[in-house]
Amino acid sequence: MISTIVLNWNRASLLKKTMDSYFDTTHTRAGTELFVVDNASTDGSREYLHQLESASSIHVIYLSENIGGAAYNHAIPLAQGDLIHLSENDQEFLPGWLEHVVQSFNIFGDLGQLSLFSDVPTDEEAWEPKPSHLRFSRGKILYEAHGNVGTSSIIRSTLFRDRGLKVSTIELGSFKFPNDGQLSSDVKSAGYWVAWSDRYYVRNLGHEIAEFEANPTYYEENYSSKPWVGVEGGRARIDQQKRLPKIRRQSIALPDLPAVPEKTAHPVHGKPARLWSMFDGFTAETEVLDLLHVLVRLIKPERVLETGTWLGLASCAIGSALVANGFGRLTTLEVNADAHLCALENLKRFRIEHVVDALLLSSMDFTPTVKFDLVLFDSELALRIEEFHRFRQWLNDEAVIVFHDTAPHHRVVGEAVKALVAKGVIVGLDLPTPRGIFLGKLSSPS
Repeated sequence: MISTIVLNWNRASLLKKTMDSYFDTTHTRAGTELFVVDNASTDGSREYLHQLESASSIHVIYLSENIGGAAYNHAIPLAQGDLIHLSENDQEFLPGWLEHVVQSFNIFGDLGQLSLFSDVPTDEEAWEPKPSHLRFSRGKILYEAHGNVGTSSIIRSTLFRDRGLKVSTIELGSFKFPNDGQLSSDVKSAGYWVAWSDRYYVRNLGHEIAEFEANPTYYEENYSSKPWVGVEGGRARIDQQKRLPKIRRQSIALPDLPAVPEKTAHPVHGKPARLWSMFDGFTAETEVLDLLHVLVRLIKPERVLETGTWLGLASCAIGSALVANGFGRLTTLEVNADAHLCALENLKRFRIEHVVDALLLSSMDFTPTVKFDLVLFDSELALRIEEFHRFRQWLNDEAVIVFHDTAPHHRVVGEAVKALVAKGVIVGLDLPTPRGIFLGKLSSPS
């Protein structure tokens, strides 16, 4: 059971959007309950909540004063859920959020807190990317947060009931905020990890440019109560976001898959990495997948080798091009059994399994029986140069060689490729992308 607690203070218009989206996606679902805690609002929120109470089965707690984030503690003891969902009053729930939550906590037994946001903001938000690293199990990807994940999140109820977890308040101005940093720190201290989602399962309306422009006075006062950002910092975020191009986040090779902003922290020749797109933090950037697709269409290889199948999306980009060419075959190698199963499902989804040999096998244990016209090295970073030397004898004289992850921050690959070029082993071009991609060939064919 999931108990959702919405904290409200003086944003009736956003509260209505939050509640409407919850009713549309969730309210009739078994195993859910909804609380609203009102922090002494004076803008008409209470009148709206009285109407909701009479028309639906929600629990509303009206406080006589604004006590900030601590208001959650009035509803948490009443909640019956296995998971406590803390939500602020500026969230628009999207279809599938509930299934995502249940799946995440079922798969990751040591997950303590989950944000419905991704670690990289959407194109509509004036927000900052957050440091994290990818965790994967049984087909599910989450990003473990290096810091906190904000207040709006789902937390195991046992942390409140058995560990005494509470939500505290930060009061540094006229606004009172939930102490989200302390909350995540307490979850971690209890032996759990905290995570961002793989994509946004709610719209974060309170951080979108349109909302800032609609209520500038409110947000100036809001940021003036956040000295770690400040009014000037808030304006800088908004100005920076406005300057970003409006990007069409759609892959040419895999147009039906939803792409999100690239999460790499390092800029590319002065451009923010989020100008590129991705499907997840391990799969190559969507633009790189498109390049692989076009490359296969262009050079018409008969045999292609890929090391590091992961979830199979690069295989799908290559395989769909082979199908379009009318001939050719891909061999792809993966050692992670969970990832291999996901890859097989994706190959079936894109109807290309008949041109792909997807092997659950280490690249260092694979002995080819044919020579290859194109090879993509995209497995473990430390293995890629060793793989090159292993498979060099099975490359045709004019074979195209692709190394992924050659950007400067991936030193182990980038520097090794530069060494091969310096020694005259390969020639080619290193293209600037967030993670880096090298296209080349043997400089002295066998």
